[in-house]
Amino acid sequence: MTERPRRSADELVRLARMAYDAGDHAEAEALARRALMLSPASADARQVAASAVIEQGRYGEAIPWLEELLEEDPHDVVVLADLGLCLYELCEFEDAEAILARALEIEPSDPQACYWMGLCVERRGEWDLAEEYFLRAHSIDPEAYPRPVRRSPEEFDDAVEEAIADLPAVMREALDRLHLVVRDLPDEEDLLAFDPPLDPCLYGLFPGIPLPDREEDTDPELDVLFLYKRNLERMCPGFDVLVREIRLTLLYEVGHYLGLDGVALAEGEEQGRS
Repeated sequence: MTERPRRSADELVRLARMAYDAGDHAEAEALARRALMLSPASADARQVAASAVIEQGRYGEAIPWLEELLEEDPHDVVVLADLGLCLYELCEFEDAEAILARALEIEPSDPQACYWMGLCVERRGEWDLAEEYFLRAHSIDPEAYPRPVRRSPEEFDDAVEEAIADLPAVMREALDRLHLVVRDLPDEEDLLAFDPPLDPCLYGLFPGIPLPDREEDTDPELDVLFLYKRNLERMCPGFDVLVREIRLTLLYEVGHYLGLDGVALAEGEEQGRS
């Protein structure tokens, strides 16, 4: 039996980058980890591994690799921006802002650092400053960082009403039993109530107890469903896109209230389209 030739660490890193560029982030991670087994000091392998786990939403796993890379080069803007992203997603907002400030001090035109700094200052309620950062990121890389389209409360309410009208009847009936509240952004307390913390950029949230899991004395005042206006606006440039994303958000959060699993939610989505 012919033995497979062993690949070098450099070859594994090259293949990991190819997998990453092709969107196969799990394969990129696996290849980068193999490269690190052969060459633990490989900065290139750590960079690809960190990027791959970030794309898979495992931000805490990326942080040690990123910190090691910064020990070798404290001025690596790409690594600083990635670390700021990870800290933000883990709701460590002050630390994220400090890291992103370092990145922007080195390279003020880095679009990723601009965008995530915008998210940080947005959470502090500095709307105008946040828009400046978002606009800067958009001007540098318009495809990756679309400019947020802000809408009046009345326009947003119209989008919500249109989205509700397009829900399946069973979802509309359930929604009538919930308090629908529109907020600019999710509260930090709600995000940190979960382990790991919820994504600060989420579109909506039902933080209560699903119907099948609750006791008889559960307070109905806890039956609140939140929509997060600024998060939705940031990612929905067109009105039709906004309506669609609100509808999907309501579908899934009402589904969580009803205790439906992913399959049932997907079936409800299809029913709404038919």
